[in-house]
Amino acid sequence: MEITMATTLPITPSGVTEPFTHFWHTPISSGFSRLIPALAGYIECERDLEHADCFDPAFLSFTTDAEGARAEVLSLSARIASLPLERREDLPLKRSAMLTRALIESDSEATFTSLHRLLGTHAELFACFEHNVGAARVRQMLETCHGQIAALSDLGEFSDPAVAWDDDAPHRESDTVTLAPAL
Repeated sequence: MEITMATTLPITPSGVTEPFTHFWHTPISSGFSRLIPALAGYIECERDLEHADCFDPAFLSFTTDAEGARAEVLSLSARIASLPLERREDLPLKRSAMLTRALIESDSEATFTSLHRLLGTHAELFACFEHNVGAARVRQMLETCHGQIAALSDLGEFSDPAVAWDDDAPHRESDTVTLAPAL
């Protein structure tokens, strides 16, 4: 008969050494998940506003909706920017939220364009290179956000009206009008 003095208990809980098989949110990723639909809503409100005539009875409602959507996006992006990083995948999310805020708050077309270029010139700052389940979800969120940033750049709100109407601007080509006889 063998007598043991102590009972062996594993001190490492089971499953701890296994890689994560599901995505869990951090405060930044959770906020970013709310930022994406808010940004999409803001873009849609701005599109509605662009296509509305100022004499349209719904114009005031469109303006109110756009201002509310803008305030929501700015609030969410500011909240994300103020949160501490909990994992490496949070960094590109935080940077993309900060870029979104800077783009929306930009005061000129030149500022907007230079900020928008950062996605191409410094893409590594706005990308997730980790290889795990959480990183795959973060990459998906970043891809959606960057697509929305591209849609944001198509809005007329971020085009400088002075440049659009400047006939002496060097980049502006002369408009040619082709007249065709009515048949």
